[in-house]
Amino acid sequence: MAIFPFLAMAATAGCQVTNTLDSFSQSLNELNDGMSAYATERTNDGPDMGSANLPKFGTGDAFVFDSGRAVYVTKTSREKIFWNGGGDYSFVTTDDFTLPNLEWSYTDKEGQKRSGTASLRDGSESIWPLSFDKQVRIYTTSENIDPETGKPDQYQQWLSCSVPATETVTVEAGTFDTYIVECARYWQQWWMQTTKWWYAPEIGYYVKRERNWKSGQDHSEELITFGPAPTKIPAADRKRLAALVQATLEDTLSGKTMTSKGNITIAVTPLKTVQTDKGAWCRTYRQSLSAHNRTSSQIKTACRTEKGWIVEDDVAGKS
Repeated sequence: MAIFPFLAMAATAGCQVTNTLDSFSQSLNELNDGMSAYATERTNDGPDMGSANLPKFGTGDAFVFDSGRAVYVTKTSREKIFWNGGGDYSFVTTDDFTLPNLEWSYTDKEGQKRSGTASLRDGSESIWPLSFDKQVRIYTTSENIDPETGKPDQYQQWLSCSVPATETVTVEAGTFDTYIVECARYWQQWWMQTTKWWYAPEIGYYVKRERNWKSGQDHSEELITFGPAPTKIPAADRKRLAALVQATLEDTLSGKTMTSKGNITIAVTPLKTVQTDKGAWCRTYRQSLSAHNRTSSQIKTACRTEKGWIVEDDVAGKS
């Protein structure tokens, strides 16, 4: 007879435990929801910039940084941008510079050829179009080719990327309103590297970059100059530039600009005309190349001969 009160007490205790767990779970969920809302509620003191789409690139686009690094586009295809990063260092990207290089190769200090590839895995998201407080995850598979055996070493990584703020920054190349884009790279659960870009929609590229590595080899750089490089643009545009220089120097007064429009807009403005002590006429001029809101300008001098205007660079090249 005494067992029934015991069972009744156990049942009552069980209900109390269940109710207590339910109450705890509900409180924990409310706490998590609150923490989640708090964690994602960010304020931005930078300029209001709306959103920004992927940048566009063309052959000859060049970017030079104060670290000594200079890169330029060697060619483009529908989905790929081919770059030269100095010497025999070449790499391939999409329009999205925040992603790992699709392909890359270079010769190291020991004379060994290094190369590799990368690709996106299913489930990857895109950080574009950029907007304040956007957050995504990107999953990649990479392969490094062993220079001695030629065999690939495959590994998987993932990136946690966000746009934590906008900021107006001043570098040698100018003052720009930028999005800050930050990507932390992980192998398995281990943090390996974080890269932070200051992307300026005005020119379609980043004007500042900081990299922090697990090894402690941190690196930062700022943009010095940018725009189509005269010696790297397509052959047809180089020919058009040379023809416009000849025509402008021959027939145009100083201060007046002559323009030729195409995929790259070319402008030539004579600045000053002088006669040398040997009787030769020489003119200083500015040439400007513009594409995708990027403009490069160079000041040059050319002298009149029986064969036309000889640019000082051409004379130096021949010597």
